[in-house]
Amino acid sequence: VHSYISGFIFAQMTAKAGIKKHGQVAIDALYKEFLQLHDLGVFEGQHATALTKEERRAALRAINLIKEKRSGLLKGRTVADGRKQRSLHTKEETTSPTVSTDALMLSTMIDAYEERDVATADVAGAYLHADQDDFTLIKLEGASVDIMCDVCEEYKEFVTYENGKKVLYLRLLKALYGCAKSALLWHELFTGTLTHMGFELNPYDTCVANKVVNEKQCTTAWYVDCH
Repeated sequence: VHSYISGFIFAQMTAKAGIKKHGQVAIDALYKEFLQLHDLGVFEGQHATALTKEERRAALRAINLIKEKRSGLLKGRTVADGRKQRSLHTKEETTSPTVSTDALMLSTMIDAYEERDVATADVAGAYLHADQDDFTLIKLEGASVDIMCDVCEEYKEFVTYENGKKVLYLRLLKALYGCAKSALLWHELFTGTLTHMGFELNPYDTCVANKVVNEKQCTTAWYVDCH
């Protein structure tokens, strides 16, 4: 029982541990993740010599992970270690609202009473649709640099060495998971899109919006996954 529960809970590991355990399969999973980020225009290569010492010091470390899914497949995931940004922003600048339990329960009760059609949806790579609004660098090291260069050879010209280790500095153009303001940037994009579509935000809970469609009320409620 202990072995089963531990295997279910601790299904995520560092890229280094994942490659050691799974070999090429883990490398392929990371390649797929990096390719998605590249295709979405998340990164812009930066020459280390063009960056100031302060900018290089402020660069966020890229955390590359391998997750063992219940299906047996491996999934790569890249997030930023945003701890360096905690002192740069106030709580109001980084906190994203999410639908309240009361609002969700009341909406569900109305759905049941009025026999509404109900659907749920997930936005794949949600944060990556939001533009980064300041100069933020992320730093890849070691084997991850080689995988990124395999995704696109253009990154090779930005590779440098620090303490004998390959390093690649990338500017974030999108709101990558782990950055302090990513959740809020995504929330602002999402609510702005709904407003542009004609939805009206509920004044008591701004994570609930309504619009009349074909003479019937359409209600949407959402939350932002900050993990």
